[in-house]
Amino acid sequence: MQDSRYRAKLAFRARGQEDLARQVGGIFAEIDERLRGQGVVRVLELGCGYGTALLELRKRYGSRVGLHGINRRPRDGDADALLRNGIERGLIAPDAPLTDPLPAIAYADVADGLPFEDKSFDLVYSQVAWLYFANKVAVIHEISRVLRDDGLAKIDADELRPDLPAEYRRLVEIWHDGRLVPFGDYLRRFGMALEPAPEGEYLRFGKSPGFGKDLRLVLQLDLAELDERWNGTKCVYRLTP
Repeated sequence: MQDSRYRAKLAFRARGQEDLARQVGGIFAEIDERLRGQGVVRVLELGCGYGTALLELRKRYGSRVGLHGINRRPRDGDADALLRNGIERGLIAPDAPLTDPLPAIAYADVADGLPFEDKSFDLVYSQVAWLYFANKVAVIHEISRVLRDDGLAKIDADELRPDLPAEYRRLVEIWHDGRLVPFGDYLRRFGMALEPAPEGEYLRFGKSPGFGKDLRLVLQLDLAELDERWNGTKCVYRLTP
């Protein structure tokens, strides 16, 4: 990655645990609790960018966590960007041998599927990517698939975006018999919830293989196509019997 591009995107793709705590909170506590009962906790970050949050987990826990990240493309953050970022932030010693493995970054459009086996992770989180996911219901279904039976997902996801016009504030819109089904109401059917975070809301859920099977994607719209100052992908579904 060219240095100019790396620098230009650093503020957006190098968010760490302090940012994550404001968006979803409690990641350290979740890992600490699991480490009391198991040897290694496997963690996946969706939209990991340059990997700051993952590197901070590595510094704190070492080999007791297995760390993985997903970016859509290498230009969004690759192993080179992660290494540079880690060295600059003092999270990786530049001349010392790596005693603990670096986080592994894979590349995928999450709506098309995650490149991991079923029941691969104890904890899945994301702090910036939800806005941009296409077919958000499919994304949740994929996260559920890769969660272990007692796994947990914490995804930064406001039900309503206050910075957008009323017509586009709902990034997930569900319709049944001509009536709007609020996303939060639908989530509760599966034991999922939109929980308050220090900044906004986050989506919290465990493994739920039945989620979304009664929804059909009707429309998805990149809001930047309407106005370059807007961002996010709006997904509209129909609830079917």
